[in-house]
Amino acid sequence: MKVLLVEDDQQTSELLLATLSANRYAVDAIADGSEGLDLATQWSYDLILLDVLLPTMSGIEVCRRLRAQNCQTPILMLTTKTSNEDVIAGLDAGADDYVAKSCDSSQLLARVRALMRRSGTASSTPLLTWEHLCLDPASAQVTYDQTPIALRPKEYNLLELFLRYPQRIFSRSAIIDHLWSMEETPVEGSVTNLIKDLRHRLKFVGVDAEIIQTVYGLGYRLKAAPIVNRKTQIQGDLDREDRISPTSTSMVNRDNDYDVRSQRGIETIQQITARFRISLEQRIAVLESAVRSLQADNFSWAQQQAVRIEAHKLAGGLGTFGYIKAAAIAQTIECLLETEVSQESQLANQLSHSLNQLKQAIAQSPTVAIA
Repeated sequence: MKVLLVEDDQQTSELLLATLSANRYAVDAIADGSEGLDLATQWSYDLILLDVLLPTMSGIEVCRRLRAQNCQTPILMLTTKTSNEDVIAGLDAGADDYVAKSCDSSQLLARVRALMRRSGTASSTPLLTWEHLCLDPASAQVTYDQTPIALRPKEYNLLELFLRYPQRIFSRSAIIDHLWSMEETPVEGSVTNLIKDLRHRLKFVGVDAEIIQTVYGLGYRLKAAPIVNRKTQIQGDLDREDRISPTSTSMVNRDNDYDVRSQRGIETIQQITARFRISLEQRIAVLESAVRSLQADNFSWAQQQAVRIEAHKLAGGLGTFGYIKAAAIAQTIECLLETEVSQESQLANQLSHSLNQLKQAIAQSPTVAIA
């Protein structure tokens, strides 16, 4: 399944990208509202994750224009703000759901799955099946006769695509559009190799070797599931038990490969989290500079808006990375900067006080685990 992520804070975008990718979503990440609108109208996505405050065009406006163009792709608004007014504005613009950046990754992923089910992108039933083959989207597990099958991410995505649309023929270019992000540059031969690898892995556990049919000149489709009588089914079960052993070297190797990939995903998220923590010093310095400008009576409206945007992005980042209390304080700072400055000394005192609270909150451990 392919997701368009429109988020202008770099660390937040990196974390969301890593989280979605680790859960087998192909993700295109963009940091600008207008560019996000262009991508959403030119390419086919299964879901759009959309921040509210974006450069050149707000997420609310992007959402409104997409719906005006009859775009039916599910849209999940992602923001630091959760007041009734903000929720109403997002939903009225055409968003399907609204989630705070401070929610943990499991809730975000659950909302993504729910939206895909509602839109028909995902099956209304929790499991995707073909004869004895079963794919569980919630746990990302694939089994055949209850025997686990360890698939590489692209293999899993391809199998899920066929199981979700069992009657549809997919050309090589269509498969590339669904499974690869913009940053990747696959050729049509990559699809051929992927089909071959998936067939091989399924055949190893006893699945019909022709489960994925080649439609010459058009592409590939899922073969109709066979109807077997009870005697044939029992004999097939016995044959599979002879061929498949849980302790088989190949199966163990694939399980180890899955564990390695999972560990790499965790390490990637940990590295992104470390970079975010390092960036906090520079972000705090921007707010401190604003306090000094206010105290010196040298704080322009343009500076105020720039610092307000920085406070907004900081609030979102802190919430995403689990600093819930600090995120709320940063949001308070953003609100202080939304009003026109009448008494700069008063605003300077308020910002200075909130900034000290923010530093103390950041010094504490995150209240939500990221990885």
